Parts: sequence; structure tokens; C-alpha cells
Amino acid sequence: MEHTPLPPEVPSGSATAHAAIEALYDCARASVVEPDAAALARALAAALARTFRADDVVVAAVLDSTLASKARLRQGSLVAGPSLTREERRFIDWLLQQRQPFAAGARIEQAANAPASPWPDVIAVPALHHQGHPVALLLVARRRVYGRLGSPDLRVLETIAQQAAVAFDRAQLLAQLDSWARGLEALFKFSAAVSSERDPVSLVRDMAEHAARLLKADGGQGGLVVAGASPDDLLMESSAYWHDGVWIERTRRWPRTVGIPGVVLETEFPYLSADYARDPAHEPPDDMDEIQYAVAVPIKNGADDVLGFFELHRRDGNSAFSWQDAAFLESVANMAAVAIENARLGAALALKNQEMRALSARHVTRLEEERQHIARELHDEAGQALVGVKLSLQAMGPLVPKEVPALREQLSHLRAQVNDAATRLKVLARRLRPPTLDRLGLDMALQQLASECGEHFGFEVRLRIQTLDERLPAELETALFRVTQEALTNVAAHAAARLVEIRVDLRDRTTVHLCIADDGAGFDPSDRSSGLGLLGMRERVNMLGGEFVVTSAPGEGTTIRVTAPLP
Repeated sequence: MEHTPLPPEVPSGSATAHAAIEALYDCARASVVEPDAAALARALAAALARTFRADDVVVAAVLDSTLASKARLRQGSLVAGPSLTREERRFIDWLLQQRQPFAAGARIEQAANAPASPWPDVIAVPALHHQGHPVALLLVARRRVYGRLGSPDLRVLETIAQQAAVAFDRAQLLAQLDSWARGLEALFKFSAAVSSERDPVSLVRDMAEHAARLLKADGGQGGLVVAGASPDDLLMESSAYWHDGVWIERTRRWPRTVGIPGVVLETEFPYLSADYARDPAHEPPDDMDEIQYAVAVPIKNGADDVLGFFELHRRDGNSAFSWQDAAFLESVANMAAVAIENARLGAALALKNQEMRALSARHVTRLEEERQHIARELHDEAGQALVGVKLSLQAMGPLVPKEVPALREQLSHLRAQVNDAATRLKVLARRLRPPTLDRLGLDMALQQLASECGEHFGFEVRLRIQTLDERLPAELETALFRVTQEALTNVAAHAAARLVEIRVDLRDRTTVHLCIADDGAGFDPSDRSSGLGLLGMRERVNMLGGEFVVTSAPGEGTTIRVTAPLP
């Protein structure tokens, strides 16, 4: 399309040379000072309105042949919200396709293909970069009150457009660099979110915010699939809406085919909308008005099951979402799916671990109860039976004639065996469940245990116990006693130690600390063949919510530290 200059008899309302110089100065200054496309569009719009005494000015950046950041002034005031009618947008799109200056009074070739101008007196120039692609559009319209816009005005506007082309091209480059920087930051945050142990709801919300910031969305949300009235009746559910950098708490649900989330649940495919108000799935959130563009993608796992969705919105005045944006959002959804599956697996594993610990605790409790029962039976039943046998043997002694010394000797030997069996039975019952622990508490039970080990195993046991004003909980006393008992048994069996030190401290009346240290042979704690004793001790402590630490090395002895909270 070519334009022919207007005849020379143009009204005197054309831009004067002085006004042209001022316009060039103002626009050149704006091009240097304003690196942002939106701010540049506003500054140029204000300068053009002053220069041409225009009633209507439109300055818009162009990105991928689509209007992006734009500014519109009417009667010197910036117009907010949707600023272009459908006819105006159609006319401007046609101007960008032609890539030629335009004046309403010029003779245009192939005029039949041109849409009617919504402005009766208008000049417009696309700003082209060095490869001939439009990076901006400058449009000036005026009423007849000031005279008709003519060729000199168009020439001035063309000169300004050439300056603006460099500025808008630079603004796009800076925006792209900023987008790359934010992209890298978002990738780091996405990676951190995927690696973190987060519940799926907060995880999806966090990733939706990162994606919205990266794609310069004005609003957005993320949600998960939940069951409806029946397991087969699935719904999309979102717990909050992100609007202008703030999360607004509110819960919404979408059945299949209802709203964009419901459509995504049904089709399992990305969704783009360039005219949200007229979209069949239009369902604007209460927290954001004037949505013009929308993009949504499903969150799907490796089996192609839909787990949730992401949906982003932009107001009119911003560029439309592209399929490239949808592809990026899909990559975010893929990462989110991995994180959601990991979080759910982690939750399931934690539940299983909790069940195993509860089962183990129940097993330990039952074991202690059974030990206590067996110890009581050994002491009360078997012990009493041996005492009866011993008394019977003593009563039979005088009945044996002196003339049968061999029989007397056998009776004496039997009494000695019964005495020895009664003693060993008493020791066994005490090891199964020491009555001192139940009757007198942990400190007396440990003193008795230390004395017995020193006598039977041949190493010295030094015991230091902080005086306790009152008894510890029974399960805590039992656990600390059993850990100490197992540790001393291990020392006797493997350490060849000469000295074992045992310390029990109560710190801040909130935590009990137990330390068992020996000067024996030591071992490698990372060796899995170190036996089940350490595993059993660790499990007992873990059931109490405590900490179990083993420090050892070959030739350097072993130290066991237990920290357990008081309930």
C-alpha cells in the first residue's frame, strides 16, 4: 500500500516547524529516558497529543504482530481498561499488516481491501525496525476544529516513528533479558518447589504464582482434582486466586465442562482464550474484572491422569497468551505433577512409617507386659516350687540313717542344686523385668544393673545419675533401662572393655539425656553387620520421639547418647 501526499492547500492547522522541533525533542527524550515499553508508550502519547493538538492518540508496542503495551489519550487524559473498540483494533491490525504510513485524506491503492477508518481525521505510522517488522504503532486523530491533519504532520510523525522504532526495539530487548532473568529465577524456584516436601495444595499455589510472575499475568490460580459426590465424579478445586501480586483466599469448584478448569478436566488439553468475555467457558473470578486473555493447562502424571490445573489471566492492554506460553505452562505442570506425586508418596510413606511405629510400640509394650508376667510367674510359681523342694529335702535329711552316708551326701548335693537353680531363676526373673524398676524407679534399677554387670562381666561400671525429684514416666524409664541393659550386654560380648561410664541428666526439666561410654575395642557404626542390638535400641528411642546417636571407631571405644523429651 502506498500513500499520496495531500494537496498543498492543507489548512494552516498543520504542525509548524517549531512544533515539529519540540515534538522531535520530546519524543527523542522519552526514547532515551524510558526503557520500559509501557512507560515509553505513555510518554510518547503525551508528547504527540501536545504536538498535534490531538483529540485521540494511540501508541502501542507490537510483539509478534500483536499489540502489547499500549497507551491511549483522549482529550489529554489516559484511558484505563479496554481502550480499543473492535472496529479500532481491526483497523490497527490492518495498518500493521500494510506496514505503511496512513493518512485519512490520502488516496490508497486497493482501497476496497481496506477497512473503514473509525477516525475521520487520522494519521498513523508503524514503527519498523531494521528488518522491516513493526515494533510499534503511532496514531494521531483530530477533530476538524484545529484543521485537518496533512502531509507535514505525517512527515513529522514518520520521523518520530523512526526514533521510536529504536527505543521500542531496545525496550523489547531489555524486556526479553528481564524475562530470561526471571525465567532462570523461576526455574530455580520451580526446582526448589519440586525438591521440597510440601503438601500438594500449597505446592500448586506456589508454582502458579511463579508462572504468573514469569508470564506477566495479572491474575491466576492453580488447583487439584478432588472427588465429588461419588469417586467417579471428579471436580477441579482451587483454594485461592492470585491477583496483582496478592493471594485472595476463596474456594471454588468446577465440574467437568464448567468453566475453563472444568473444560481442561474434560478435554485434558491446554486451553487459550483471546476474548474471555465472549468465551463459552467464561466464568470470571470475583477477585478480578476485565479479563481479556486466558490460558490454562492440565497437570498430568506419567500415566496421563489429570491431577490438577494452572490458569492465568491478563487484562486488556496486555498481549494475548500464545501457544508458546501454553507450552511453557505445560512444562511447569509437568514439574508440578512430579512434585505432587512425590508429596503424595511421601505422605503415604510417612503414614506407613507412623503405622509401623505404632505397631512397634504396641509390640514393645506387649513384650514388656509378657516379660513382667513371665518374671512374676518364675518368681511366684517356679520359685516357690523350688523353695518347697528345698524344704522337703531339708526335712528328709534327719530321716536318712547315719549308716547310709552315700544317701546323705546325695541329699546335700540335691539341696545345693536346688539352691543354685533358685538363684539362677531369681536372676533370670530380674533380667526379664527387674522389680526394682517398678517399685523404686530408674536410678535404683540402674545401680542394681551396674553392680550385677560389674560382678558377672569383670569390668568396672561408674554410674552418675542426677537426683530426680519424682519418677519419670513408666515407658521412658523402661526404654532408658533397656537401652542401658542392651549396651552393657554388647560391651560384655564384643568390647573387651575395662571401664564403662553411665550418666543420666535431666536438663531444663524438659529433656532426659543418657550417655554410655566404654574404653573397649570400638567398631564401625556404618557396618550393617553390627547386629540387631543397636537397631532395637534406636527403635525404642524413636518411639519416644527422641534422638539416638552412636559414636565409635575401631580401637577408640564406643559412646551411645540418648536424648528423650519428657511428655
